[in-house]
Formats: sequence, C-alpha cells, structure tokens
Amino acid sequence: MIKSMTLFAAFSCISWGVSASCDTSSLSPIVATTPTENFIIDTSAEVVTDKTTGLMWKMCMEGMSGSDCRTGSGTQATYLAALQSVATLNSGAGFAGFTDWRLPNLKELRTIVEEKCSRPALNQEVFPPEKDINNPNGSASQNIISDAILFTSTPTSYFDLQDIDVWVVDFSDGSFKKKTVGGESGSDELAYYRLVRDAR
Repeated sequence: MIKSMTLFAAFSCISWGVSASCDTSSLSPIVATTPTENFIIDTSAEVVTDKTTGLMWKMCMEGMSGSDCRTGSGTQATYLAALQSVATLNSGAGFAGFTDWRLPNLKELRTIVEEKCSRPALNQEVFPPEKDINNPNGSASQNIISDAILFTSTPTSYFDLQDIDVWVVDFSDGSFKKKTVGGESGSDELAYYRLVRDAR
C-alpha cells in the first residue's frame, strides 16, 4: 500500500489532460532538473545563461520577444528555413550583442526540459511566458509554448527510407522524436526553434 501511494505521489504532478501542471513545492517527489537558481536571467537582453552547462539561450522561442515573451508569435519553419534564419541573424546585427547563435543539439535542448512540469515541460520562471493555465484567455501565439515541438541540429539514424531526419523535443512532455526534413519522400516538416550559444 505504501509503495502504491508513493508511486501515485510521484506521478501526481504529471498532467494527462490539457492544462499545465508543475509542482514546485519542496515536498514534490520529483527533483527539479532546471531550478531557477541555476540560471542567470537577463530580461533586458532577453537571454538566460545556464550556470551548469555554460549555454546561453534566447529567452523566447523564435518569433516571440519581450521580457515576458508575449510579443509576436512562435515561428514554425522548415529545418532549412530555420538554419537560414540563424545564418541571417548572425551575419547581421546578431542578438544581445552576439553573432554565434545556433540550433541546439539534442543533448543541449534536453538540458532545459523540466522533468517536474508538463504542458510545457519547461521552467517558465526562466523561459516565459508564464503558465498557460494562468492566462486561459491568451492568444494562441502566447499559449503555443505548451505544446511546442522544437528542432535540434542532431540527425537521426532512421534508415527505412532515404530521408533526412532530425531529432526534435516535444515540450508538452519532454520526449524526443524525429521529423523528416528532406529526402526521397519529399517531406519537409515544420517545427518551432529556440537558439543557443556557448557562453564560456
């Protein structure tokens, strides 16, 4: 009985419905994987730096901006368009004074998944906007973060077809899967993306 109660408690913070869920209390059985104190948050520059990994992230997904990431709307793009967008950014003025932004690899993007949270599996004190449940009347552009699937730069080893596939991370639950971005099938799937750079 004790084991079953413990198992229930461990999974009680996971949302199987449509609302956001994140138990940040110290009594939660799941330890935070991205605690706020691990990050240096610069809202004026709209960047956050992970003190553990040394990675600097754009605070907002591409297409969104502002200290609360509520200006604009998330940009879904093909993989090639995302890469071209990053190249254009870096060849111009850059962002926050830096011109070495890139798409994160799978390992890097997984470092910002918050295992205590779902829909999104993200620490929204670090990566706003705040939880969608707090803004039920918000526009789709503001609330899309709850189900955002983001590109990585890591190719998959999927070989059943002569296609080019890359890993993506689904921030509704932190899982990763593949998207086809070229090849024989002609598929060119869309995803959102968030940029990163090495801060060390």
